[in-house]
Amino acid sequence: MKTLTGGCRCGHVCYEIREQPWFGFACHCTDCQQLAASAFSLGLAIPESAFRVVQGEPLRWTKIGSSGRPSHQYSCPNCSGWTHTKPELLSNGLVVRPTTVDDHHDFRPVAEVYTRSALPWARLATAFSFETDFENIPLVKQAFEAIIPDSWK
Repeated sequence: MKTLTGGCRCGHVCYEIREQPWFGFACHCTDCQQLAASAFSLGLAIPESAFRVVQGEPLRWTKIGSSGRPSHQYSCPNCSGWTHTKPELLSNGLVVRPTTVDDHHDFRPVAEVYTRSALPWARLATAFSFETDFENIPLVKQAFEAIIPDSWK
C-alpha cells in the first residue's frame, strides 16, 4: 500500500498513514453527532503504529465514551479541524477522519455503528449495521478490503 497523507483544513497539522486501513465506517453516536455538527461522523480505523503526525501539534480533548473508557479527540489548534481519535477501547488502533485524507473521494464506509442514535433520515446503505458497537470486526475488515480505493493501494 502507498503512504496516505492528510491533515486539517488549514494545513497546520499533517499526518501520514503507512499501512492499509482496517475499515471505514459511519458512527451515529450522539458524541459524534455533536463533534461533527452533523448526523454522523465518518471513521477510518487503522493500526496505531501506521499513523504519524508529520507537521504541527494537534490539540487533544478527552471524553469518557459510552464504553466507560476515555476517547481522545485530536484537532488543529488553528482551524479546529478534527483529524483523528484515539479511543482507549481500541487498544492497538486509532480512527482517522477519512475526509481529512488528501485523496478521499473514493472512500466508502462498509459499516455503520450506534444506529440506535441515528437520525431517521441519515441511515446509510452499508454492508453492516450495528445498533451499538461493532460485532464482527474480521468480517467488516474483509468487506472493506474488497472495496478499498485503488488510489490507496
